[in-house]
Amino acid sequence: MDEGRYRELKEKMAALKSLYASRHYSQCAKFGELLLSESHDQVCKLDYTSNVRAFHPNKDQTHPLHLAHLNFYTALSHDTLAREATLKNRWKELSLADQHYTAAIHALSPLSSPTQEEPWSPASSLPSPYSRRRSSVYSHASAASSATSIDEDDYLHSSPASKPTYHAHGLPSTQEAQLRTSTSRPQTPQQIYFTANIASFVRLLEAHRADVRVQKDKAGVPAVRFVMPEPRTSPVRTRWSRGAGGEEVVDEAEEDALERIREMRKNVRFRPRFDPESVRRLCGEAMAELTV
Repeated sequence: MDEGRYRELKEKMAALKSLYASRHYSQCAKFGELLLSESHDQVCKLDYTSNVRAFHPNKDQTHPLHLAHLNFYTALSHDTLAREATLKNRWKELSLADQHYTAAIHALSPLSSPTQEEPWSPASSLPSPYSRRRSSVYSHASAASSATSIDEDDYLHSSPASKPTYHAHGLPSTQEAQLRTSTSRPQTPQQIYFTANIASFVRLLEAHRADVRVQKDKAGVPAVRFVMPEPRTSPVRTRWSRGAGGEEVVDEAEEDALERIREMRKNVRFRPRFDPESVRRLCGEAMAELTV
């Protein structure tokens, strides 16, 4: 990632954190999803086992930790909205939070995998950024701040890995270095510090995801409440039917029902209509008394 792209992403991530800190969870979730969609240099792969989208960046793409932070704050916003939403929207928000937590874990898998080369191991071509470290991870108390305890400036001057050079035996020198360092634990404090922070971030994400899945099980899948209307038979349409020979046959049950309706209408007693004659007579008597 070039410096201009990194500076722009850093400003947007600061705005994303500000939205979450100011409790604008709906705006934070939408802005986080927008930033993830704008990362056009990501390879979006569909995981059919968990039905979520996992992002697998290449060497020249957005750093996995940046993707993890974007998914983390987006998932936190959906998670918080699910606690405040109604029952009809809670399952949807929890599902989105589960997807983004899983995407963040997948994004960190290249950094937390023990079989891969450490990003700042002695065999790596990336320079160690911890000389410019300004604060300690233990100074962060909240979950959101502890997730961002690794400074984003640490990934600005990352240079792409050089091509492996082959020796006389046909084995690349980078593979020889990996064979020497993959079985041994990190020896420098910087390596231990980085590995511990990534592992703790992954555990934090897994804990949040486990809690979200428990809430999803309690909420349940929203049921579809579609009720098919019962067929209404019309007496006019079902009164006549065709017989075997094509002649019209009268339905006796429908005919009896119509006859009962006619009898009920005949027996209904309606209130007599208003007769204004009595009112006129009363008014005339009143006027006669006034003229006397």
